[in-house]
Amino acid sequence: MIPGQEGKFEYYNQKHEADPVAIGSELSGLVFEWAWGSGRQNFPKELFAQGKSKDCFLKYLVCDYLKGLTPATVNAFPHAQKEIMALSAIRPHAIITTNYDMSLEAIFDGYVPVTGQTIIRYNTNSFGEIFHIHGDVSDPASIVLTQADYQNWQQKKKYISAKLLTYFAEHPVFIFGYKLGDPNVKGILRDIGELVADESGLIENVYQVFWSSELPRNPSEQSVFSVDGKEFRVNAIHANSFQWIFEALKSQSALTSINPKLVRALAARTMKLVRHDIPSGKVEADYDVLERVADQDAELPKLLGIALATNPNQTHPLTISQVATRLGYKHWSGANKLVNRIKDEKGVDLRSSDNVYHCQIKTGPGKNSKVRKWSLASIDLFKKVMDGEDYSVEL
Repeated sequence: MIPGQEGKFEYYNQKHEADPVAIGSELSGLVFEWAWGSGRQNFPKELFAQGKSKDCFLKYLVCDYLKGLTPATVNAFPHAQKEIMALSAIRPHAIITTNYDMSLEAIFDGYVPVTGQTIIRYNTNSFGEIFHIHGDVSDPASIVLTQADYQNWQQKKKYISAKLLTYFAEHPVFIFGYKLGDPNVKGILRDIGELVADESGLIENVYQVFWSSELPRNPSEQSVFSVDGKEFRVNAIHANSFQWIFEALKSQSALTSINPKLVRALAARTMKLVRHDIPSGKVEADYDVLERVADQDAELPKLLGIALATNPNQTHPLTISQVATRLGYKHWSGANKLVNRIKDEKGVDLRSSDNVYHCQIKTGPGKNSKVRKWSLASIDLFKKVMDGEDYSVEL
């Protein structure tokens, strides 16, 4: 894009010994000079205002480029669609990333981005956040790209590490797509390792996933990294496909069908109640209700405004068209073909009865006034059929 700089990345890569931070710093200077010269028309006018950092031009280009590459929905990813769909079915408590793009927001419906150092002021007791610890494309100034950015980030790292400690201490943590070479990532793991690692330096609830097209014969069970002379270890998982890992993580999730926005709202209101309303005497306790909640399992859902799943509209919330969409089809007939395939292969017609996968709901007095609804369990079954996996039908 910069005249006279075509094909020079290899030059800068060798000049800075493949140090991406140093390369970013030099490119920042080059883009700055170009922006104030012949490239001025490529940038918004506000970037030339007084007080703007000289690296704002490079950050603008990077973010603009990534926005153009990022799919808008989970079904729009051009590659690894099965892995992407398996990933989207997980409901992690939180996601931590150094990526600038918003691909994760497209994959995890209902999750919200928390950007850069705003994490320091964020309530980590919530649920359904994607923490962009190096900033994101919605705010180009927030992204960590140059040497100066990393130095500034280093000064705030302890506060961010303290915030993230809750996740590392209370939840299993899976690391995808990192070789622990990023100094900020290593720094966070070092800070957390000093608090939760055992005597041997093992952070036992952290798992680093390594992808390779050909798996090693004797893969290591742990990954070792050193920071400032201190050695730490995390568990290692080696795979040539992430799909089975994502599916295993989904099976451990109790929140598969829960809207993250509702969970966040409930958690925020609960924290306000505990931290502010009760201590300030603004609420009165109904002890009869609390005693019933303590003694009877059915009372807590009533207190929270949650219905037990005996209503077929709750246990089987999907139409055949919605099932097809979740499976990546553009028309309901794609899902219907899977139903017929199961009938041919297993001799079981899911539509012939009300069962864990399917039910018929009466919608009016007429003989044909009914609608077929499908459960989330049917999605799991259909995915196995699509992927050619062994499956069983348990009505």
